[in-house]
Amino acid sequence: MSSRRAKAAVATGGVVLATGLVAGGVALASGDDSTPKQASPVAAQNASAAAMPMFRLPFPCGQKWRGDTVASSAHTKYEIDWNQGPDLSNVDEGRTVVAAAAGKVIRSTHHVNQSGYGNHVVIQHSGGYQTWYAHMKYRSVKVGQTVKAGQKIGAVGHTSRPGNNITSHLHYELRKNGQYPPVAAYFDGKRFSYPAPRPGKTLTSHNCGGGGSTSTVEKICGSGFKQIDKHALGKAATIYLGYNKGNKQNCVITVKPKKGSKTAMSATLQVKGAKAKTDKGNFTWYAGPVKAGAGSKCVIWGGSVGKSSWKSKYSHCG
Repeated sequence: MSSRRAKAAVATGGVVLATGLVAGGVALASGDDSTPKQASPVAAQNASAAAMPMFRLPFPCGQKWRGDTVASSAHTKYEIDWNQGPDLSNVDEGRTVVAAAAGKVIRSTHHVNQSGYGNHVVIQHSGGYQTWYAHMKYRSVKVGQTVKAGQKIGAVGHTSRPGNNITSHLHYELRKNGQYPPVAAYFDGKRFSYPAPRPGKTLTSHNCGGGGSTSTVEKICGSGFKQIDKHALGKAATIYLGYNKGNKQNCVITVKPKKGSKTAMSATLQVKGAKAKTDKGNFTWYAGPVKAGAGSKCVIWGGSVGKSSWKSKYSHCG
């Protein structure tokens, strides 16, 4: 939570501590609301990446999100608030949150007391690490459930304690051995860039392992996008056209069957009456996503891999 969203004192287990969450070096244990645990000073320092699981951004593959670690009154420096859309708005409400790595759900609850986390999920990972996801609109997993990396666990929201009028965002923490304060977060093996003042540091999600029945289009284009067409470039790649009824956007991606060496690839989308938009480069897996608002307008879509290319005529006109 942050000062821009509402100033609040938060505790992990339903007990309000002074702003900053830790009083006298005591933090609550992650699984017991009544038992205090001494937080080692080492826990607040940089965690060793060597023993960590491979954590990835807690959002679907290909999406870009901004992590803010500074504009926050109740945070330590290693807590991250994530937004995708404009800051200080609720446009991210309902967007998919996924597990940063494989693990077991040890908490899935909605705090109605003064904790401030609202709907939140805690996942236990190997090496004693835990990931915390707070303020969610809803939770999609239960305690005791095993989840895969990239599996949906809930949606971005703005749930919190009564009277705490925050805007939609995902509050994310990485903890070691259940202790507070959290440790520095890593994504794709790289330490997150601290400090990250508002509006935050932007990262692209490579959380592409999947989980459940999420389609290729939804994984890469984002929550709400459904495949409406595709065209195969032999066995080298497939061009997908997706559409989101919610925001009336189309999305084009060119995807190889699996990750490999870098290959020249492209994805193109043109809405009738507008200029074409193209993502082009050397990629290990896919080109795109290329998105544009279309509504009832016709679109041209296509892509390439290596020397093979294809482009449609105007189609999908509403």
